Amino acid sequence: MTIANANGVKGTTFSTYGPCPPPAQDCFVDGPVSLDVMVGWHRAWAAYVTGIGPAQRPGSDAPPIAFGRQIFTEDEYRHMADVRSVFRGAETAAVVALGVLAFRLIRARGDRRAVRLVRDGAVGAAAMVTGIGVAAALAFDRLFLLFHEVFFPQGNFLFDPATSNLLRLYPDWYWEGVTAGVAVSFVALALVAAGGAHLALRRYTRRA
Repeated sequence: MTIANANGVKGTTFSTYGPCPPPAQDCFVDGPVSLDVMVGWHRAWAAYVTGIGPAQRPGSDAPPIAFGRQIFTEDEYRHMADVRSVFRGAETAAVVALGVLAFRLIRARGDRRAVRLVRDGAVGAAAMVTGIGVAAALAFDRLFLLFHEVFFPQGNFLFDPATSNLLRLYPDWYWEGVTAGVAVSFVALALVAAGGAHLALRRYTRRA
């Protein structure tokens, strides 16, 4: 909603594929969709991809939305299933990374090494994300395509902008806004952690 408002978007136009299946009463063809409806569809997809939210039934691998009509193509549904799989892989990688970090901090506890590890790691992470952010600002489309080629080598992410409802729900300005928001938030938190660790090291040095 915030990203859409920042881009002056109040809605878009979607198209259905084929006849509207009963008992849907609000099926449309080439009809306008309000921003509130788009946000609702986005939340449903997000619940499906992350497995978090009321739209996702425990133990269900089926997409949680059909909207009572054929809004998305089979390729678009398959792509979102692939996105769900990639998200699961990212969750596993995050858990492993946190485990490694906890192990390193436990081994280094009792002296300044743990605090120095937090400071240096936070600074390094902030620098890396900043570098990626600068590259994205200069060549967002190329990096976005590279990301998809790496994580979706099956190639089912290439949709026609003139007909794809998935691209209408998630246009370029959405991904640019999400990328910028995540990057800025990550860098800010990393710098806060680095600053706190640096202050802790200074206090430790004064005491010594």
